[in-house]
Amino acid sequence: MGFLELLLTASMPVLEVLLVTALGLFIATESVGIFGVDARHYMNRIVFYVFTPAFVGYNLAGTVTVDSLIKMWFMPINILITFLLGSTIGWILIKLTGAPPHLRALILGVCSAGNLGNLLIVIIPAICAEPGNPFGDSANCSSNGLAYASLSMATGAIYIWSYVYNIMRIT
Repeated sequence: MGFLELLLTASMPVLEVLLVTALGLFIATESVGIFGVDARHYMNRIVFYVFTPAFVGYNLAGTVTVDSLIKMWFMPINILITFLLGSTIGWILIKLTGAPPHLRALILGVCSAGNLGNLLIVIIPAICAEPGNPFGDSANCSSNGLAYASLSMATGAIYIWSYVYNIMRIT
């Protein structure tokens, strides 16, 4: 597989996500006027409290089995270490920069959560569906990749709800 073909295969799912994001951004702007301030607020709450947990549960139920959970025992520990290191870096950043008190919890929460998001659940199936994907057989790519992504997303969601959310709520 040549460099150009690999670059095209890897960039197509990202471009699809960016296209949907751009459309959502366009619809949400005030100049378009489709969603008002209250509609955006309620839509954010619905996505945060309903759709994201449902999305995580759906992907976990379809991809993670007891055998795969035993094979991936290290994932929750790695993500916990990531959160702890991010919190340490955030605390050091707050001390070095002398951040204002009203921003300290936000800085600490963002640094601890890092870049753990939902995009893997969207990008991995799209990459696995491409002919000549870099991960080999599409059946193994889909099952293993989605299992890793689902478990990391679920673990990250648990850590975010129990750790980051409470840091930001308390302070």
